[in-house]
Amino acid sequence: MNYSTEDESFKSWERALADNKLTPMQRSVLEDMVARGEAGSIEAAAKRLDWQDTVNNPDEHMYGF
Repeated sequence: MNYSTEDESFKSWERALADNKLTPMQRSVLEDMVARGEAGSIEAAAKRLDWQDTVNNPDEHMYGF
């Protein structure tokens, strides 16, 4: 499943989590990842989604967009 931030109102899942800017639905995405064993914590899930986005959109992240 792809959880890109492409259509989201934030650029980083990890930053949005830290700043308490996730909607309940967005937070549930992280919680579901933990429940499925894809991450050990919601913070780790957020970090993983940010990493995934750099793989899916490498040019954007390479140039800081």
